[in-house]
This record gives sequence, C-alpha cells and structure tokens, in this order.
Amino acid sequence: MAESTIRECVVYARERLPRSEADLLVSTSLGVPRNHLYAFDECAVEALSVSRMKRTIARRQEGEPVAYILGERGFWSFDVEVTPQVLIPRPDTETLVAAALPLIAPEARVLDVGTGCGAVALAIASERPRAFVTATDIDPACIALCQRNAERLDLRVATLVADCFEGIGQRFDVIVSNPPYVDDRDPRLEEGDLRFEPRRALRGGPNGGLDIIARLVRAAPNHLARVGWLCLEHGSDQEAAVAGLFRAHGFRRIRCHRDIEGRPRVTTGCRRNGEP
Repeated sequence: MAESTIRECVVYARERLPRSEADLLVSTSLGVPRNHLYAFDECAVEALSVSRMKRTIARRQEGEPVAYILGERGFWSFDVEVTPQVLIPRPDTETLVAAALPLIAPEARVLDVGTGCGAVALAIASERPRAFVTATDIDPACIALCQRNAERLDLRVATLVADCFEGIGQRFDVIVSNPPYVDDRDPRLEEGDLRFEPRRALRGGPNGGLDIIARLVRAAPNHLARVGWLCLEHGSDQEAAVAGLFRAHGFRRIRCHRDIEGRPRVTTGCRRNGEP
C-alpha cells in the first residue's frame, strides 16, 4: 500500500478495526477532518501518510488504547492530554465530578488526591472558576502533565507532588479522589486497555482493592475543614465496604452515586471535625 486514496485507507482500516475506531484513527493519521473521509474519498494520499496510518492501525490491533495512540481523551467538556504514565480518564469518573460539584461553594478549597492527568481537578476548576483547587500526585510526570493541561485550558489549578496527604498542611472544604481500587489479583488487569495502563494507578492492594481507599478515608479528617466533604470513586462491588469505612471514621450523610450505567461508583460523606 505505497500510495492510495482516502477511500482505500478507510477500507484498509475498517477491515481490521471497528468502524468508529477505524475512521477516527484514519482521519487523525491523515490529518483530515472525519467528514473528508466521505466527501473527498477519491483524494490521493501521500505514501508517508499511508505508512503512518498503517502503523497507527497496527498499534490498535495490538491492543494499545486509542487515547494513548492519539495522546488525548475527551473528559467532561474538554480534551486532556494523556500519556502512558497516567490512567485514561473514563466516563465513569465524570460521576465523581458530578457528585462533588453540588458540595463545592464558589470559593471553596478543593483537593484532588492522585490527579493523574488532572481531569477531575480541571473539570472542577472549569465549573467553579473562583474555587481554590489543588491537585496532587505521587508521580512528578503526572503533575507535569496536569500543569500542561491546566495551561492549555487556561484553568487555575495548583499542583504538588505528594503521596496521599504527605506534606499537605492546609485544610480543605472538599477532598476528591479516584484512587487505585482494583484488587492486585484481579485477572482484569491483564485484559483490554488495562494491560497498558500504569499499575500504580490501578492496583489498590490485595484486600479487595481497598487498601488505598482505607488510607484516604482514615487520613482525610485531618485535612478537612471544620465541616468538610470526602468524595471517592470506587469499584461497583465496593459500595458497602466503602460506606463502612466512612462510618467508622466519623463521616455522616453518606451517599452512593451511580455511574451512567447505573452501577455504584462514588461515595460522598460529610465530616464535622470535633465530633468523634
């Protein structure tokens, strides 16, 4: 396939991938809008572009996530840059943003623990532009990526390299997190896109994936304001366990929020410091 037309490139890709993925990757590889795949399908394509398209299709055939191939992913109302160093933002995690927003006053202090590419922190900053949003991550590469996304989107988010709450002295009105919550032994870690994503962003420990969630719930009261909220994403089978952790550490008004497919996905709870 040294030289070809747009139509032949599309046929080549669709023979190997689902139509939606094929069309997206062809348009990106050729550097043309997707409607050109149909409106100008007889246009010639340079050999270099054809080779680039074939390499892109091969990467996806090998299982590499589309987001890593393209270097971006849509989330909330914008696109964020993603790299193989961060978890790919998913629609499920928009549930975390939607659950947190009603709890965030216009000038609230918000902390996003384990921000990755910054998707959650940036979504909150876009909806609460006067809030003071801080994003942390243990990986400096993630913090650098979050900063790039914030600058490109012109959103105000402070960043800090930190392991959980280490080195954080101030208190916050709302703490949000999408922590690792997959059990270390879960076979799904070797399936689909998860095979390519960083293990540290997925593995939540050998105890049902709850180790890091438990650490966050235990430590959060020391970093919440006098009346503060904790909002955590978790697995669909962890609802009861997470609610129990919230209750054990003095949280009240505990509520589980369901994702777009109706599965338990986010738990929120209020903590009044000074109460047992």
